[in-house]
Amino acid sequence: MNANTNEDENQSSIVPDIIESPRKRMRTDNLTRKSWSLMDRRPDTEVFQEMGVSLLEPDDGDSCDTMPVNNHKSSLKRKRDIENVNPNVNGIITSPRGKFSPKSPRGKFSPSPGSSRIKSPRSSEKFKPLQPSDQILETSICDAYQIDEETPVAQSVSADYKGFGAATAGRTRASDSFTRHSIDEEPRVHPSQPVSHHINQLVCHDGQDQFSLLSDEVILDVMRWLPKLTLAHCMLVCKRLYRIACTESLWQRLDLGNKNLAKDSLGKILDRKPLIVRLASSEIGEWHPITAPVESRIQYLDLSMCSIDRQTLEQLLLRCSGLRKLSLENLALNEATQIIIGKCSNMETLNLTMAQGVTPDGLTAILEGCNSLQSLNVSWCNLSEPSLEALVEKLPPKLQRLNLSGARTLTDDMVVTLVGRCPRLLELDLSDCSRLGVTALTALLTLSRLEHLALSRCYLLPPHAFTKLSSMSSLQYLEVWGMLPTSSTNALRAALPAIQINQFMFR
Repeated sequence: MNANTNEDENQSSIVPDIIESPRKRMRTDNLTRKSWSLMDRRPDTEVFQEMGVSLLEPDDGDSCDTMPVNNHKSSLKRKRDIENVNPNVNGIITSPRGKFSPKSPRGKFSPSPGSSRIKSPRSSEKFKPLQPSDQILETSICDAYQIDEETPVAQSVSADYKGFGAATAGRTRASDSFTRHSIDEEPRVHPSQPVSHHINQLVCHDGQDQFSLLSDEVILDVMRWLPKLTLAHCMLVCKRLYRIACTESLWQRLDLGNKNLAKDSLGKILDRKPLIVRLASSEIGEWHPITAPVESRIQYLDLSMCSIDRQTLEQLLLRCSGLRKLSLENLALNEATQIIIGKCSNMETLNLTMAQGVTPDGLTAILEGCNSLQSLNVSWCNLSEPSLEALVEKLPPKLQRLNLSGARTLTDDMVVTLVGRCPRLLELDLSDCSRLGVTALTALLTLSRLEHLALSRCYLLPPHAFTKLSSMSSLQYLEVWGMLPTSSTNALRAALPAIQINQFMFR
């Protein structure tokens, strides 16, 4: 009878084992797949460190051939399972070997040892609910939570059994301690609960507004991580948050590109006192203030391709005299607007690509007022010959980057004047200036600091004239798109080995 009973128990212990671990079936189906085993005698230390599992120390004095039949053996079995998953729990429990030890005899249905043989508390709960006994709390759950709470497995165990520990509070000292931990700790975020639930727990904990106890400096640091729309919502909560949200450091950069701004919205933007404002490709509503202009803090303003009326543009630029970088690409300008731009004495970069309405007097006002200008782009502005003459005569000597592509009326004499006016040029784009000849190319040889030169589609320049550029030791890039066939381009590369040819199609 005893033999039959033992056989029945062994069979009953094997069948639930197969049912409880679906990963075992995957292992038997994919025997050729390489897996890392916690029971390997010579494990890879680095692999286990990456997995977050420390090495298991073998213990020859333990063997488990049969399943437990009473509650005491069940608790010991649970202690072994927890330690097999988390070997760091060693304050009370020693280091026994798991059921499927390398030195233990394997059963009929036990394949080669591997990580799938280790059963966690979570896997056993799927088919066998936890019994609310004081003994289990004292030996396996509570003490492991108190000893090594920082480990991932202990955290998961504590998170799953907090409610159970609270329900059984007062029975034993261990359960009381476990309940105290679950109440005193901060609430853990659970994926199944919305974020607003946890925020409400933080704000309304114990009937007190925890957020109101924070200092203004702490709230300000929190607001630095919020998007601008959320900041605007925070300003509607109370007077204190409104005052903190109006801090200038929170509004230093405003990116409102591709937006539709309502009427008088620009005034509200300036009230935030930003440093960087981007309104590219936006539709800006009218803004015609009747008050005296108040100087703003804007230093970088991008109005490229936006839709704005001229009066609104003038009112905006009147309040931005401290601009350092300005982009007015594809905007219609009048002479009054250009005179206002000339009052920005700190201007370093000005982009007027495809701007309409540029006049000789307007260019003169800009170039005379912006003495610190280092980068200027007036490409494809359809400049007249008088405008080009005023340009090359008034260019600031500190200019380093100049783009004059598309200036169809630019002549060789203008290039000679330009080179004498700006000897510090680093980049020069004269693409599509169809009237330039060898005289202009020869004048460019005197630019000792020039690094990038674009002469694409200047069809009056003969191919052999480009070989003269070999005397320019600082030149690194040369663009001659649309002028030479492939064979001639390769020959030019061989003649100018120190210069990279046709590296940038668009500048």
